[in-house]
Amino acid sequence: MRTLLPSSARIRALGAAVLVSLLAACAGSTGQGGAASSSTSAEPVHGGTYVHALEADPLGCLDAPQQRFHVALNITRQLADSLVDQDPKTGKIVPWLARSWEISNDAKTFTFHLVDGATFADGKPVDAAAVKANLDRIVALGAKAVGAGPWIQGYQSTEVVDPSTAKVTFDRPNVQFLQALSGSWFGLISPADTGKSAEELCKGTYAGSGPFTLDHYTPNQEAVLVKRAGYDWPSSLAPHHGEAYLDKLQFTFVPEASVRSGSLTSGQVQSVSLVQWQDEETLKSAGDTLLTARQPGLTESWVINQQSWLADDEPVRQAIRYAINSQEIVDTVYGPTYRSRTAPLNSTTPGYVDLSSELAYDPTKAAQLLDDDGWKPGADGIRVKDGKRLSLNVVASYTDLELIQQQLKAVGIEYTIRQLDAAANAKATLAGDYDIYAWTMTRADPTVLNALFSSDWTSLGYAKANPSELDDLLATQESTVDVDARASAAAEVQKYIVEHAWLVPIVDRAWTYGAGPTSHGLRLDGETKLVFYDAWVGR
Repeated sequence: MRTLLPSSARIRALGAAVLVSLLAACAGSTGQGGAASSSTSAEPVHGGTYVHALEADPLGCLDAPQQRFHVALNITRQLADSLVDQDPKTGKIVPWLARSWEISNDAKTFTFHLVDGATFADGKPVDAAAVKANLDRIVALGAKAVGAGPWIQGYQSTEVVDPSTAKVTFDRPNVQFLQALSGSWFGLISPADTGKSAEELCKGTYAGSGPFTLDHYTPNQEAVLVKRAGYDWPSSLAPHHGEAYLDKLQFTFVPEASVRSGSLTSGQVQSVSLVQWQDEETLKSAGDTLLTARQPGLTESWVINQQSWLADDEPVRQAIRYAINSQEIVDTVYGPTYRSRTAPLNSTTPGYVDLSSELAYDPTKAAQLLDDDGWKPGADGIRVKDGKRLSLNVVASYTDLELIQQQLKAVGIEYTIRQLDAAANAKATLAGDYDIYAWTMTRADPTVLNALFSSDWTSLGYAKANPSELDDLLATQESTVDVDARASAAAEVQKYIVEHAWLVPIVDRAWTYGAGPTSHGLRLDGETKLVFYDAWVGR
């Protein structure tokens, strides 16, 4: 058994989320982990209401384990604390509700020692029994645990050693588990609520362990949180202790980017999410502060459905890869905060390897691949083979759809834009009614690729992967505690996926937040979720 206190060397040795040897430029991300605040020198003001404009409604669910949607996790992060936290500047895993922990040498057993005095909003203690109830309820959610479920593959049990000690056991090595626990997906709620139905939990009707409680949630309008009296067990990264400074935290849902920016410059809100690059100069000229974060995890990507006809036509998959001009998408759609694709993983993700030479834009090569594969241009320019048009069925929600449509058409590939609402998207996913699924996911660990491509995993499943030699590489990436072996496996996984075009990276993403002159103390966690515990409103 290996004692693992907040020592970066020991965290690296176990291959936890941010291994210095695997970390590529995380600390160099523009503004990542900094405070989105007009000032950090003024004395914090207690009280008041802070308003933040999110880019969308959280799809009717405020239960983090059931969510993949960034806006929902930004809200739930304020309601429920995690066992550990992750320093966004160094990647170090640090104490939160767990003051220390040990991990077995085979990374199958994790033992957590909890802080004293922490409680849920209903007064129940944050103890080992609560840890067990929370992990057990994620397993009980089954397929509904779309956020947390992928990261506890192989979970066997949680033993309550004593009230302050919980021992979590897996049937396989689970190197990434410690980092996963730092995310909002694993925020702890009262054991009195873990038995509620998935639908009831989505309403936010639970007592969390965090510094705020939910006052009300009105879909498509707002979610309002209020300060929790008596809170005093923040993450070890927090600049202060005690209750949150704010009396009230209001999230408004504003889908239009220009309206969000306008509400910031007019002083209607303290901060906003997802600033568009076209609005950045206007905001800076108005005296607002911009915070750009490069999310770790999956790039904006096209994931091939391995049960579709594309699985049997690698030349077409390769042609799609070469036909997409990532730099043009960055320049035209996203602006300079985004970067041209270089790998399936964003460049701030542990295990990232630069494959930009394999992902170069080459429409001539794309056309040659299609010619050699028997796809000949038809009268309208779209290629045909054996009477079949070269047409793609893509489920997507990105803003770059029309440009990609043009790029593919230039080499003879037809792509009809198909954007679905949440219900239709879920139906199509379940039925496998797509050739390609457009997807991105924030996760500071390379096992985000396991969740997509391992035939042994049943979580995300968008690739609907068939058993292959990739499974062995993914298993090594998931389970090995040797730093070098894990780094090598992560590199080989990405190379395999790119070489066989099972995934087509689109762009390396980044999000920009804006904060007005009355916003102070807002910061981001290790997976770029907003943290309002230290936020306050200047007079």
